[in-house]
Amino acid sequence: MAEILREEERLDELDPLRHLRDNDADAAGNTDEGISDGFIVPAQRPSIINQLQILSFPVLVPELRLSVDASPGCGGIAWPAGEVLSRYICLRETREPGWMKTRTVLELGAGTGLVGLVAAKLGAKHVVITDQTPLLPLIERNIVLNNVQNACIAAEFNWGEPLSEAIRTGAFDLILAADCVYLEPAFPLLVQSLCDLTNESPRAELLFCYKKRRKADKRFFVLLKKHFEWEEVDDDPERPVYSRDTISLLRFRRRGVKASF
Repeated sequence: MAEILREEERLDELDPLRHLRDNDADAAGNTDEGISDGFIVPAQRPSIINQLQILSFPVLVPELRLSVDASPGCGGIAWPAGEVLSRYICLRETREPGWMKTRTVLELGAGTGLVGLVAAKLGAKHVVITDQTPLLPLIERNIVLNNVQNACIAAEFNWGEPLSEAIRTGAFDLILAADCVYLEPAFPLLVQSLCDLTNESPRAELLFCYKKRRKADKRFFVLLKKHFEWEEVDDDPERPVYSRDTISLLRFRRRGVKASF
């Protein structure tokens, strides 16, 4: 028994998130086109603790330094949907030079802050990068690593709670969210926060990128459709590539509000 406990401790040190996953080989039978209903966090490389990644989004953001750390939770590492959304906003800036420079931006459920950091690098007027309190030190570290302190702030935002002063007075033009659909109890809270944000910024463009992992993810969209319409972003040439990995990039629009973008 002592040997088993020592081995468990060793594995926990290598991969702090391993208990959030269902590694039972039998879970493979509970899938729908590769989407499982039996896990919360997808498989990842072990030992993601206080590491530095160098990412590139040519040509406008040739280098972005990203501190990643799974210790505060699964948000502390970079997930694929964040990179897809980051590449897309770079593409928009390439097609419409100066587009980002006119935008005040909010990133929801930011984790490392990747997408918000890219927006700041593209010249956004002001970026508020939000997540829960345990992830704020990581976001602040990444803001400093990329020297965008003058354009960015990190702010606590717990979905479902009233908007803080920093968020409520933002008058955002662009709301960004990547990989925010993963935990079913949070679905109504996320929808409530999206409603609150678009009440304050009804003309904001809302770009939402997510990876389909569980059949239960469909319930998020059942809740969402009461308040929002959405469409696939169809002007991204990389769409056929990331679609094969069950990643979707969507544009949300509040029902009854005329788009200004």
